[in-house]
Amino acid sequence: MKARQATRWTLAAVTCGGALACGGATPEAPAAAPEGKSPYRILVTNDDGIESPGIQKLAEALRAVGEVTVVAPCGQRSGASMSINLNQEIRLRTSEAGHCVEATPAGAVLFAARALAPESGFDLVVSGINRGANIGEVSHMSGTIGAAMMGGYLGMPAVAASQGGRPGGFEHAAAVAARFVAELRRRGPETGIVYSLNFPAATETETRGIAARPMGGSYFRVDYEEVVAEPGEDAGGEHRFRPVFGPPDAIPAGSDTEAHNEGLVTVTPLRFDWTDRPTVEALEGWDLEALLGDGGQEGGSSGTGG
Repeated sequence: MKARQATRWTLAAVTCGGALACGGATPEAPAAAPEGKSPYRILVTNDDGIESPGIQKLAEALRAVGEVTVVAPCGQRSGASMSINLNQEIRLRTSEAGHCVEATPAGAVLFAARALAPESGFDLVVSGINRGANIGEVSHMSGTIGAAMMGGYLGMPAVAASQGGRPGGFEHAAAVAARFVAELRRRGPETGIVYSLNFPAATETETRGIAARPMGGSYFRVDYEEVVAEPGEDAGGEHRFRPVFGPPDAIPAGSDTEAHNEGLVTVTPLRFDWTDRPTVEALEGWDLEALLGDGGQEGGSSGTGG
């Protein structure tokens, strides 16, 4: 416990209000906390790495909502989902961009929550802004979503923000994300929910609107093609394949993928608990004890009541 407290004390100087953890000078002061209450503390992370302009624009915008601490992977970790590595030590480096760790996005959130958080903990995790949309079924593979899901696992409400299309131009997405976070703060967000915001490849004036939509479909399909060996190349019996991205077969009507393709900003609430409860009830109707064979324990729970 003493070591943990010492780490927190050492790093306190580089969390906002100081400018180091947020990158650059403060454009405006964080929203004041109600009298007698602690500041609203926001942990900002991503999967594109600490130097990504998306995370810096997001941190800047969120500083008007609360006290921001940036902890993110040191480099590109896209597609990591919610993976973590528990078999190696964490190396942390601090710069004007924030704290970076040699870890996955979810691992960065876990480390920040356990080693860098103030005594009262973080109030919210915000992940992004990702280069590339995380809509539909792609969300399961996303390191941006995975980092936010780790917040849910740790009992913190979380937001993930992603932008499709051409790189750069994160100002509009960051401003909308900050207003969304401010509204969540006002309402008191539910823990266990990740609010996934996706912005189309459009400017502020080109954006057609914003809508809440369920997760559905995929905006690309992954196939593989074999890499043809160069003339005279000795492959040694090895075959190499590379991914090829193409359009999906169909996109479900009313889904976040459909809305994103139509130029809308989408808000999709994702639940950390993946359980399909109607199927749990259906499984209670099975004779599950019979699956154990003769070695099943008598008196155990049975879907048929015996």
